[in-house]
Amino acid sequence: MITRWLLTGDCHGEFTRFKNYDKEIQKDEHTAVIILGDAGINWTLDERDRQMKNFLSKRYRFRIYCVRGNHEARPQDVPGMELVYDEDVCGEVYMEKKWPNIRYFKDWGIYKINGFDVAVIGGAYSVDKWYRLENGGRWFENEQLDVEEMIAATAELTNAEVDFVFTHTCPICWEPRDLFLNMIDQSRVDKSMELFLEEIAKCFGWKVWLFGHYHSDRLERPGVEQYFTDTENLNDIWKRWQHPDDLDWWLVKSPMYYAEDELINIREEYWKND
Repeated sequence: MITRWLLTGDCHGEFTRFKNYDKEIQKDEHTAVIILGDAGINWTLDERDRQMKNFLSKRYRFRIYCVRGNHEARPQDVPGMELVYDEDVCGEVYMEKKWPNIRYFKDWGIYKINGFDVAVIGGAYSVDKWYRLENGGRWFENEQLDVEEMIAATAELTNAEVDFVFTHTCPICWEPRDLFLNMIDQSRVDKSMELFLEEIAKCFGWKVWLFGHYHSDRLERPGVEQYFTDTENLNDIWKRWQHPDDLDWWLVKSPMYYAEDELINIREEYWKND
């Protein structure tokens, strides 16, 4: 049974942060680490992936749960993957029998984690798609949810009430534009997932939203956090937002943290029409 839940952001196959965990955590089979997409475990679909899974399974005793990002295959497309019921999250996850400590959430659904109701939604667009293809890398055509999947996810989540939402990218009104890569023409970036998350966020109740993708660790909005290399206990995240007026002074906030929602929506509308 998992008794301690940690959460972190994109790893891209680089797990140095795990080496920095306390020895107690590294060897604790009752600890789980949730990665908010782009773990880098199902990235090459060849021997390199198998070596990575062997390394993680032999080196660490804690369990790994992955939200799907855009730099990895859908778990159901990985040979040998099975859909199993996981009592620790009260729902179905994907798992390979050879590496049972590495598990993958479905692309949408509601789980029960450490007593919290959690909505999970995976997928995002790769701004480096063409670079990867031109340089022999992998790109997965179904990295984003398609229209039918978005409809199904909306039907499942509508009117739900959850404590947390785990996604890889974020609703479009929270996009951290100050972190956009200068060499990327944003007019050519497919915003389907961000627009979808913007709409679905209005369809159900939630209290704290956590995402990765943009490679920064900071508070994006009240009740909304972005993760990259930091690792934090899920209970501590929850406690923080029970008293938002007493936030620790050292927590990094985005430039738009204190902006009113209406101003953000106006800014977003202007940007889309620019």
